[in-house]
Amino acid sequence: MSKLNGLLFLWSLSAFITSAVLTVIPSKYCEVPERKLSFIYNLTKLTSDKEDIIIKHDYEMIRMQLCSPLIKKCNNQDGYAICLIKNNTEKGIGRFPPKLDNEYGRTLFNFTGDDCLHGTNYTVTVIMHCDYDAETNSYPELFSHGDQQCNLYIIWKTALLCVPRTQTNCTVVNAGHYYDLSLLTRPSENYMIPLHIKNKTKSPKIILNVCQNILHHGIMCPIKSGACLDDPEKPNGYLSLGEVQKPPFFKDGTLQIEYQDGALCTQNVTTPHVKTTIHFKCDLEAKGPPEYILGSGIEDCHYQLIWYTPAACDIETLRDYSAKTAGKCNVKNPITNFTYDLQTLMNKDFTVTNVNGIKYKFRVCNALMDNTCGNKTGICNSKYGTSLGQANANLIWQQNGPYLNYTNGDLCENGVSHYTLIRFFCEPQGSLSRPLLIKEFTCQTIIHWNTDLVCEKKIKCATNNDDEINLTPLIQSTNNYIIKANDTEFHINICRPLVPTQGLLCAHGSAACKVSVTSKNEYMNEISLGFPEDSPTLNKDLQTVLRYINGSQCPENPTKTISSNFIFICDNNNQGLPVYKHYVNCTYIFEWNTSIACGAVMGGWTTPCTIKDSFLSYEYDLSLLDKTQQIHHVKSRQGKEYAISICGGEKYCNGSAICHEYNGYGSLGSVIFDYSRNDVKLKYSNGSKCNNNSYTSEVRFICNESMGIGEPKLLLESQCSAEFEWHTEVICVKYANSRNASHENALLCKKLLHPISPGLMLQLFAIAMMIVCALGVLMIALVYFGDLLPLEGRRFWSNLINFRRGMGRVHYCRVWFFVFLTLEYL
Repeated sequence: MSKLNGLLFLWSLSAFITSAVLTVIPSKYCEVPERKLSFIYNLTKLTSDKEDIIIKHDYEMIRMQLCSPLIKKCNNQDGYAICLIKNNTEKGIGRFPPKLDNEYGRTLFNFTGDDCLHGTNYTVTVIMHCDYDAETNSYPELFSHGDQQCNLYIIWKTALLCVPRTQTNCTVVNAGHYYDLSLLTRPSENYMIPLHIKNKTKSPKIILNVCQNILHHGIMCPIKSGACLDDPEKPNGYLSLGEVQKPPFFKDGTLQIEYQDGALCTQNVTTPHVKTTIHFKCDLEAKGPPEYILGSGIEDCHYQLIWYTPAACDIETLRDYSAKTAGKCNVKNPITNFTYDLQTLMNKDFTVTNVNGIKYKFRVCNALMDNTCGNKTGICNSKYGTSLGQANANLIWQQNGPYLNYTNGDLCENGVSHYTLIRFFCEPQGSLSRPLLIKEFTCQTIIHWNTDLVCEKKIKCATNNDDEINLTPLIQSTNNYIIKANDTEFHINICRPLVPTQGLLCAHGSAACKVSVTSKNEYMNEISLGFPEDSPTLNKDLQTVLRYINGSQCPENPTKTISSNFIFICDNNNQGLPVYKHYVNCTYIFEWNTSIACGAVMGGWTTPCTIKDSFLSYEYDLSLLDKTQQIHHVKSRQGKEYAISICGGEKYCNGSAICHEYNGYGSLGSVIFDYSRNDVKLKYSNGSKCNNNSYTSEVRFICNESMGIGEPKLLLESQCSAEFEWHTEVICVKYANSRNASHENALLCKKLLHPISPGLMLQLFAIAMMIVCALGVLMIALVYFGDLLPLEGRRFWSNLINFRRGMGRVHYCRVWFFVFLTLEYL
């Protein structure tokens, strides 16, 4: 086969499979080239193939798509990407396709619509903006447009319009003091510092970010630049002043960041490249940006700035300052100005219980009304009438959450008064919020409390890649994971601080902790293994890795802090605990075999009403849903009533599992087991006629052992589709008909290979080798011709090569099964 014919074959095959799999092919407009940076922004993820995007604004609403026409017609007409709904009337204000404007480092999508006023047409400008913190499901926002009725502006912040992020750790330990500059990092904008140089009509300015590369919205600096010079009078305009390479450090007693290897230095032969140094000075009152130090710069190829900021103060200094500025039961983060306010917890009695069953009653920022333990008491041991501390409303700031310190309780020993610490942890909304007695010393009581009232920063518990792995199901809200090794225990949680545990006293906000256990089962020598600062990522082996950083001081290197790495490995038959592997370079390494790391796999349907995953390891009998009733009715807010009968749709719903009146919402198209979200999706398509389309629907079953059979709830609906969510115990593991995977494979092998003669076995082996060789040639050809393939073909084959989930679970017998079927077909 010639190279050309081989190329045509590869392209034809990939195009065929791509067209068979994809239902929506996003517009080329959403693959935005940035030629000066030699980079392509791929915005195709912003297009939905299920629902149009809804933007509600005042008394109007907009339906839109960015990269494709609307799914639902606008005013019963095709060809629109943006539809305005006002006074129950639809108006097409943006036709597809848009005009792309990506000059000068900006990205705008300009849409033109129907007539507006006085012979003018509607125009809509969608302004795309880089924001590293904005997830791929980020949402567009409509600008207030006042009298500009015909010209609308939408801003859409997304990480998809950002160049690959270059960043470093932003913390440092010096002389036993801890410093953290990460709160100066800006995920969606840069710092701009004018230079005010004489004899310049247009003054140049320095653009920079902290511990990460600058953002390139309207800026054409080199991609890895941490600092850049914007000089309007220069032909190219932008000059790299240094790249992000190393973390902050102390030099001559000053906290500094240095960006190195900028543009070539033409002024000083001893310094080959321009660099930038930022000198940080602790100033608790400063709020301004960094300042350029006159006299540095292009003359010596070294730009220097000085930055007065509270972020340059050590944590102890910040805590002391915060205590002086605290209000009544509220306190500000001195760096971010975020206010922790616990006033809603005042004027209520709360109770915690110690290991002996004795109850302690307390209030937050207020004295108890009950005077059993004396006036001004904030926490009381009612059994003995002992005050464990007098109340105050002085909430104290601390990294990872504030706390209260109730002092001047009753005398305990050696003339010392008892005191109580109440520490507050960020807990996502909807999770269990409760105080818990952690530890009691002779003169000290420690209480931890989970509450979303103190949530300032949350991390996304999922990888940010095409095949997202979501670790959220592993988060524990009521207890931690515990790994025991001799007299040592590791206490671990996922993407959040540890759940307060009685007797466990680790650094406030730690997500993992190592402790020693005494013969009396008491905890001691607690060591923090790090805090949850960053989302999970993929390593070079495409494994999901979650990293906790900035734990206790590293014993063998006091200039560093302890961290921990959790490597998640796809294992469909393992729901176990993480396993401690080893300790190296101040880092504890754990591995976790779990189906959560497998992502989503296709399943199948077996009559009369059973679903199973594609690897035959789990089966669920959905007929259990009919135990209480055969038809479940769900009403929308508008009064529209749906009938759902998963197992009896052919009897009750005109052939569909879901219907409204006489309209069936489709027949079963696919079963998807999503292990990372612990749910199962049933997707239905090709239902009754709906305009020029057909009705479709989806039911998402979520394991919830406390719900029994449960009831379906309507999540989303449009003119021709509906999506439901059903919390139920029926798809929980305890109801699964689970058979050992290796046993399944053994039976399959026995069934398939037992009647095969030796001669036929040789034929099968030969065919298997031919298939393997063919695949190998195909992959080599892909590498050889890869750059010649059209973009769709390259994307398909790239996905094929990178596909890994579940492959380790497909044993050799599956290959024989495939060969056997091939031979039978031939």
